Amino acid sequence: MNSSAKLRVSILTALTAIYCAHPAVGLAADSGQAAHGTKRVYKIKRITKDLLRMVDKAALTRVKPVYGAETALIPKEFVKGQESTQNASTILNFVPGINATSTNPLGVKTHISVRGFSQTQVGYTFDNLPIADLFNGGLSGGNNNYADLTNLIPITLGETSGIRVTYGTPAPDVNSVGAIGGNIDYLPRLPTKRSYVTVFSGYGSFSTDNYGVEADTGNKSGYGNLFARFSSRQTSGYLHGAKDRQYSYYAAYDIPQITPTSKWSLIFLLNKNQGVTPARMPMAVLNQYGRYYQWPSSFTYANSKTEHMMAVLQNKTLLSSNAVFGMKAFYAYSNSDRLEYVNPNSDSPYNSFVTFYLNPPLTVCQYSGNDFMGNNSPACQDQTINGDNYHSYSYQTNTFGFNPSVNWFQHYVNLKAGGLAMISTYDSQDFVYGTPNVPKIAGYNDLWDEHGWRMYSKIYGQAKIKPVSSVAITPGIKYEIMYTHLNDVPGYYYSVGANSGRSYSELSPYIGIEYRPLSSIKLFADYAVGYKYPNITAFYSADSNATTTSPSTPVTIKPERVNTYQFGAQYASGPVNVSVSFYRSDFVHTFSSYYDTSNGLTYEYNIGSSQYQGVNIAAQFAIDKYVSLYGNYSLQAATYTSNSSSQYGVTTSIGEPRPNTPTYLAGVGVLAHYGRTNGRLYANLVGPQYVEASTGAPTSISMPAYATMSFTLSHEFPIHRYGIDDISVGLSGINLLNSDAYIMEKQFAYINGYNGNYIEAEPMMPRSFFGTIKLKF
Repeated sequence: MNSSAKLRVSILTALTAIYCAHPAVGLAADSGQAAHGTKRVYKIKRITKDLLRMVDKAALTRVKPVYGAETALIPKEFVKGQESTQNASTILNFVPGINATSTNPLGVKTHISVRGFSQTQVGYTFDNLPIADLFNGGLSGGNNNYADLTNLIPITLGETSGIRVTYGTPAPDVNSVGAIGGNIDYLPRLPTKRSYVTVFSGYGSFSTDNYGVEADTGNKSGYGNLFARFSSRQTSGYLHGAKDRQYSYYAAYDIPQITPTSKWSLIFLLNKNQGVTPARMPMAVLNQYGRYYQWPSSFTYANSKTEHMMAVLQNKTLLSSNAVFGMKAFYAYSNSDRLEYVNPNSDSPYNSFVTFYLNPPLTVCQYSGNDFMGNNSPACQDQTINGDNYHSYSYQTNTFGFNPSVNWFQHYVNLKAGGLAMISTYDSQDFVYGTPNVPKIAGYNDLWDEHGWRMYSKIYGQAKIKPVSSVAITPGIKYEIMYTHLNDVPGYYYSVGANSGRSYSELSPYIGIEYRPLSSIKLFADYAVGYKYPNITAFYSADSNATTTSPSTPVTIKPERVNTYQFGAQYASGPVNVSVSFYRSDFVHTFSSYYDTSNGLTYEYNIGSSQYQGVNIAAQFAIDKYVSLYGNYSLQAATYTSNSSSQYGVTTSIGEPRPNTPTYLAGVGVLAHYGRTNGRLYANLVGPQYVEASTGAPTSISMPAYATMSFTLSHEFPIHRYGIDDISVGLSGINLLNSDAYIMEKQFAYINGYNGNYIEAEPMMPRSFFGTIKLKF
């Protein structure tokens, strides 16, 4: 073989490793070792695959260290069988240390905590690109702002080939923003080499049904490869009258290769949701009228339409036999429109019907000069707007991003460098009127009409150094810049137009280490510094304080900073896989949020220091080739570590608990398979967690522990006639114990002269069953 032929073979071998393997860095490093012993590398890969097959039989998730930090992977084999009973949030309950809930099977109003960290302290990515709201965090606006995006569902399980969870502040190459408590990366569905068409349908409790179709063209030379999917799901919901419907469109296309050293691909997803926004219910009302009670529509209601779209163009190019250039350009669009009604004749002690409740009724006057609404000033003439019992709330973001990277693979060192640049625009409006066809006239009937933008950028460098085969050291560093600008049009909450903004820049080091003293044991540890930048609610007080003679007050809030320490060990041998890890995260400038019942606004603020710490244990064991067991246990605690006070009158003391952190989480399950039949039975236990006040202050109220048990059962019938390859049927049951637990959200003060406080709560999904059928052609 001549030298040019050898070079072509070398290039094609490297491309195969880069494009077909996952993760790319690990397998490309193996490819780099091939020149030093092809047979040795082949044996290692083969043994690894054999071990993974054995462990996969026992595992709903795989836990292992990556860059010295603990990660967990929900594999595609498990994801693809769960769409009828789980959504992209609740499926995370199978991962150690995670607690996730939603108020219907489709995924409305999610709450997620990772080792006690709230969903706004966790990052969310799709193919390692941010999908969380850049202004508020979380998958649906974070739920810390009472004008949140309850019905927004950016990602569904049908678009996912697996989910990777990184615990703690992630390495610099993870492209999430503000992920100080961990990151959840949804891996995209991609085309395969085999062509097929699948149609599916299902039905279950609460009149929940779904149907859809998937198609893969297979590898068509000269035409590329396309995977496309459509699905529809709807449910009447277990909450009274909370109907919801979802449409999902997805496509992944491998563009025909122009050259053998460069590959282009395109991913597109669009998720639409339309339904009733569940109300936040006081526990006293649920205890009186039933745990699934919702306010009657004559009193209050809210209907929402939301959509999330994302398009990603990706390129990977081989620069040399050991260097790869990667590029992702993306655009994301989110929109939410919600119409709310509140009976103007109501006299209720509760302040949180749907989003907010204004009492007394709105006083409005026609905008003139520098005044808008207020006290009949000379520049303000009374103007009737036919009532204020209908609220038209809209929220829209447009995000453009670019993510370049370069990987350089050597025998002892892998180097990675790159960056992420994003700009996101934001429009949030709330208009009021006396009829459902609410006009939108700025300076006339808007509670607020604000526009803003955020620019985020980072550059990073990272290395994986292997001085010997048993040791891997991963140093890294990233530099971030975040700039925010907000413009508020005159409205009820903002008497005059105002502008505010602030920029932040921070440097974050990272170091991880992995050591394998024996082939079956791996020790790991990492240290990371991370920052979470203020949500948009931190800027509200600046604009609301503006007057005709004074601009917005300066934004003084500081980024939340965390120092994260993790260490642990993993034992993996044959069918046994056990891991244990310890962590501690020290915070300064801890974020909290204050909900002002007098005007319905939420303000984010800093309050002292805090600490999160705990231990994660996960074990998997294959009894034989038919039956496997798994279990996990997490012990976690979060407390304030300083005596502090805020400008909103909230105080904290050393040792007081941080809210919404379960004291422990546990899961246990059994997996059995025989021939083409598979079954799983599993149970989760969630420990007590403290509830916070709407002001952000800690309380002594604790949500009781609760347990759930669920199962899945499926069988595949081979057909191979009439064009049908096989038919799969499945049955799933959720909450078999019919646990009657409530998710307690916040404590509120009564209004309208009533004294005392009340708790908002969301009931768990009751016992329910779902059946599915799938035909593959």
